[in-house]
Amino acid sequence: MSWDTKSILISGAGVAGLLTAQALKQLNIPFIIFDRDDSVTSRGQGWGITLHWALNDFLSLLPEDIRAKVYDCQVLEDFHLNDSGNFVYINASTGQPLVHIPPSKRLRVRREQIRRTLLEGIDVQWSHKTVSVETTEESVTVHFQNGKSVTGGLLIGAEGSNSATRRFTNPDNYALYDLPIRFLGATVNLTPEEYAEVGAKFDKLLFQGTIPTTDSFFWFSLLSSPKYNKSDNYQCQVNFSWNCPDKKLEPFETEEDKIAVIKRISEGLDKDLMFLKEKMIASSSSFMEIRLSDWPEADFNDMGGKVILVGDACHAMVMYRGEAGNHAIADVKLFIELLKQNKAGSLTWAELIDNYKKDVKARAGPAVLLSRQACLDAHNWAVLKDFKTNQSPLLALRKK
Repeated sequence: MSWDTKSILISGAGVAGLLTAQALKQLNIPFIIFDRDDSVTSRGQGWGITLHWALNDFLSLLPEDIRAKVYDCQVLEDFHLNDSGNFVYINASTGQPLVHIPPSKRLRVRREQIRRTLLEGIDVQWSHKTVSVETTEESVTVHFQNGKSVTGGLLIGAEGSNSATRRFTNPDNYALYDLPIRFLGATVNLTPEEYAEVGAKFDKLLFQGTIPTTDSFFWFSLLSSPKYNKSDNYQCQVNFSWNCPDKKLEPFETEEDKIAVIKRISEGLDKDLMFLKEKMIASSSSFMEIRLSDWPEADFNDMGGKVILVGDACHAMVMYRGEAGNHAIADVKLFIELLKQNKAGSLTWAELIDNYKKDVKARAGPAVLLSRQACLDAHNWAVLKDFKTNQSPLLALRKK
């Protein structure tokens, strides 16, 4: 790799891509980052991200000024100052805790705000949708739908679970695996009194549970406070997911279809959570369906040492262990550390690529399957009720 003549290309201006750009900028390594979207606000940014076991790595990759702003992205102002790290999983029919997962240091941040923060000082080339990737012994070239092209020494595919780059590194097995589960969520508004009531009985940040009679999963989490959203209410997300072995057999085209399903699968929900379900139904115009799919391969053709994958592009996983973002951070941290060794002359480029691929496959490949099993277990009360002996990854401590 010629550091003074060939830039590193980053495809995707999500959290992983922008974090990589920030780290490269500090090392004075030239890079070009591009994204298929027209701007950072051109489509929905999802909900929240919990940074836990990779939090320190995340902060270490940022310059000091941006590092300080990360804490401003929390869903609740200064929550980290008094956060016990508690995570409760409940019997969603009785409201009683099934288990308290051991505490750990964490930050729950807004995805859209953390992304805007990571954009500071980074010049993204928007509206650059990849249509082809070509490599030579010396370089890699990406061609875009807008007719432009860009050439560099390495391409980092960081586009997310539907990675365009993965279609070129893995032409025979790039497709995602769909789980037999459906997931639907909505943003709801709670008055300060309603939010205080939920926080007092359950948790102020987030909690999850299963309804035993329907094997349906319930998830509540805070998105923003009145101070951030400039209203009188707390914005929260209310989500349900449920077993759906054959999605063709379940009507799910219209709002009415979706409301009917939510009413059916939420039967037996705890009386103190019923009002959240009703608020969700009242917000049906903003329903968001999440495709629950993963990609456990965590391996790719590096195309002669010219392409790597990071984050969901490399190991897409469902959110039932809250680890996808943390593994993406671990990927970036690993790559940057290997890059430093290569630049210092203690590691060849071939060794860098090989070490990166081996580490990611060994770490993230199994993590994808753990998250898959956690998702399946979340919809199987018979497994969860005996959690002390079943060792479900849904209720186990999250760790590297």
